[in-house]
Amino acid sequence: MKKNSGGIRTVITAGILLVLVIAAAWTWKQKKADESADAEIKIETPGEADDAPEEPVTEVTKTPTEAETTADPSAADEVARQEQEKSTFVTDYESEPLLSGTPIKYLSLEVGGTDDEIRLNWMSPSSSAGQVSWYTVQNGDFQMVTANCSSSRTMPGYYVNKATVTGLQPGMTYAYKVGNDAGGWSPEYRYTVPEGDTKEGFTFLVTSDAQIGQDQYQEEEVSIEDWDKVVTRLTRYVPEAQFLVHTGDQVAQFGNPEEYSGFLDHLGLYRIPLVPVTGNHDVANKQISEELGYGGGPYFYEHFNVPNRSEEYGMSEYDKDGDYYFIRGNVLFIVLNSTTNQPVDIHEEYVPKVIAEHPDTRWRVIIQHYPAYSSVAKYQERMDSQLRYSLGYICEDNDIDLVITGHDSIYSRSAFTNRRCERYDNYDYSTGGVAVNPEGTMFVVCGTSSGSLYQAATPNENLVFQSQAQEPTAIRFDVTDTELHLRAYTVDNWTVCDEYTIRKE
Repeated sequence: MKKNSGGIRTVITAGILLVLVIAAAWTWKQKKADESADAEIKIETPGEADDAPEEPVTEVTKTPTEAETTADPSAADEVARQEQEKSTFVTDYESEPLLSGTPIKYLSLEVGGTDDEIRLNWMSPSSSAGQVSWYTVQNGDFQMVTANCSSSRTMPGYYVNKATVTGLQPGMTYAYKVGNDAGGWSPEYRYTVPEGDTKEGFTFLVTSDAQIGQDQYQEEEVSIEDWDKVVTRLTRYVPEAQFLVHTGDQVAQFGNPEEYSGFLDHLGLYRIPLVPVTGNHDVANKQISEELGYGGGPYFYEHFNVPNRSEEYGMSEYDKDGDYYFIRGNVLFIVLNSTTNQPVDIHEEYVPKVIAEHPDTRWRVIIQHYPAYSSVAKYQERMDSQLRYSLGYICEDNDIDLVITGHDSIYSRSAFTNRRCERYDNYDYSTGGVAVNPEGTMFVVCGTSSGSLYQAATPNENLVFQSQAQEPTAIRFDVTDTELHLRAYTVDNWTVCDEYTIRKE
């Protein structure tokens, strides 16, 4: 009897174990299915990712309507993707403590005059010349570059260091830090040169009017955080970009050190060379100096180290900025100081001088702060005077293909215009259009890239597209030997709001 009872217990126990095994297997299978489903919709937050570039997110030019999403499940998925994409637009908090632990201030990385060059600028409490420790991650090649050092006129007790590193190669990653033993060293950062030969084509990015400290619509900390979000997204989503243009008004008050920190101290800006442009808030004049209660000084010049800087053309009243230029691939970029106290015809002398030195570039692009064709009512009459027509003369007389500006805090694209600022109407100016061998010059204005100021758009007869989305804006340009293609983004949801192509055949 006991023997039979034991057999029954054995059978019961085996049955229970079998049920438990089956239940465990089903639970495991269900968990893997759930994980797989989650993985399909997961979008990694840029601020939480490591330094490896993310794959660019598919660009969207239109949000589906409710009717479309009902009829098409894939459209509903796209709406969900856009919402989740927007939720990942967060600050890269890694950048907050970047320089707080060292005495080095205002480190910036600027574009070089040629492909194999990069320029650095920083301030240190040491009067001894600073150095750049620069090595190639892939092979360990090392160089130590000594900076030119001078006493700062805008930061008492600090010294401005400017250095140039050469020998850069496409596809290579470089680790660098700046400083010296006497004044301290910055943290170490990494910069990767995009792959490819720029003569075969390249990409660059445009931002504008971060204007840190302009708190008409939001607090300064919000503008700093939004600017960080934009820089983070651009450098992670477009790692192939050769450089980042900022078309002026880096700060709201040229003499405010906290605003310069708010503009410069971001991890993304240590991953890509900057093309800074003088804006009306970046340099002093007599009236502004009296309003703020302190004198002018070389604020722009001391914070940036630009290539081929003129010491004659484009000099402001109190600053040592000057016009400058650089070449990438088959493109000549000429950066003008439109806030100079010199007469506008000074640029009419400078531009042909630079072009005569580099006559064989395929494309010619001017970058400055003030637009010729403004979207802001209070600016339109002002730009109708000398500035607009001077740019018209410069562009037609020197075969300028494109002018990139800021100032408006509104995105806009013009028709092609001639030296009398008259538009050519025989082109398709719609979004997505292509102009083949166009006459005249196209003018593009980048809206604010920090959301610090949004202005109302007013129609302008020479503007064929205007957008005031009241969201941070940036522009991507892709250039080849035959095409110049632009895409303007509202950055927070990575949506294309405008697109256009100039083609040369």
